[in-house]
Amino acid sequence: MYHCTGHISTDSFHDFIKRELGPPRRNIRMFTEELSQTLDTPFISLVNSGSSANLVAAMMVKELQPDRNKVLLSAFSFPTTISAYKIVGFEVELVDIEANSFNMCLDRLEDEIDNDVAAVVPTHFLGFPAQVDKISSICKKHGALLVQDACETMNLEVSSHSIYEYGDIVTHSFYHPHHLSSYGGGAVVTKTSEDKKIAESIIHWGRACTCHYSPENCSAPDGVNHNFWYERLGLNVEMSELNACFGRFQLETWSAQEAKRKGRYSVLLDNLSQCNVATIYPANFNVSPFVFPISVPQNLFHTITGKLQEEGLEIRTLMGGAICLHPGYQFLYTEKLKQSELMGNTSFFVGIHQSILESDFVAIMNILRDVLMEYSK
Repeated sequence: MYHCTGHISTDSFHDFIKRELGPPRRNIRMFTEELSQTLDTPFISLVNSGSSANLVAAMMVKELQPDRNKVLLSAFSFPTTISAYKIVGFEVELVDIEANSFNMCLDRLEDEIDNDVAAVVPTHFLGFPAQVDKISSICKKHGALLVQDACETMNLEVSSHSIYEYGDIVTHSFYHPHHLSSYGGGAVVTKTSEDKKIAESIIHWGRACTCHYSPENCSAPDGVNHNFWYERLGLNVEMSELNACFGRFQLETWSAQEAKRKGRYSVLLDNLSQCNVATIYPANFNVSPFVFPISVPQNLFHTITGKLQEEGLEIRTLMGGAICLHPGYQFLYTEKLKQSELMGNTSFFVGIHQSILESDFVAIMNILRDVLMEYSK
């Protein structure tokens, strides 16, 4: 079976730990600084998962938009992105995706947004950039925040600008199969120091103290309770020191890992271009691909995916397809999500992760090409 999970060289990481372990929070602080330099964005707060990053973002939206009740999310969203906004008390509505795309439809967004919407949360699904330049303009028009779910990508550009230049909050995941792995972790990226202060407070129990990252600007009252003065509801979701150490180690080779994944995406595009039974998706923009998606006719979906599995190829559907069809999320179902349903019933993906052995990647490519060409005749 050809898998897509990531791994790490144990011996080399042992050397890294011996060199880099130091005082408490040293790796958390250093990983934050190194990520900030790599992504060229100054306000980053580390958390223990991408799901926690989205929960922190949801709590921030609740604080920043206390008089608004709704949040609009893409119909292709991860369950914990939706759960985060429900947990903090928002009414959640889904916006359908565009035809032959994975991302939020702008026309549908224009239809759904109003002045009761606190935030719009597009997903850069599978590493394909949402049109956040245009979504940002729509949000500004209605006074809504823009929160980008970038858990499946890193360091994208849209219209020649970094995604960190758009909107208010960006969330990342450093889950081990993702672009950058800290073997459990995530980040909340904000636009201002004031918003970073809110994020850090929520991450650290709701306390006012900022001595862990900005002691010179700490405004918590002096005294015995200085570290434990709570100014808002909070969580305990900081990234661990060990996970930060993993992340720093992986960040040292992240550019090469990104290039390898993009190269593999291009190789599959070239090798599958003659398979007319399949729809493949060129990386026309600055795509930072998480995996390689493929769509096939709905009447052949189970036949083709079954054949691929028989040949030993591990495949996945698009994160389970349209989220509104799952038992825990059927309260979100609406007739307006037909494109999401169609894409979910006709599409799957294979892994192109940088840790896949080159021989396994070649085998994946050959199996895909042979099976898809069989049904292209």
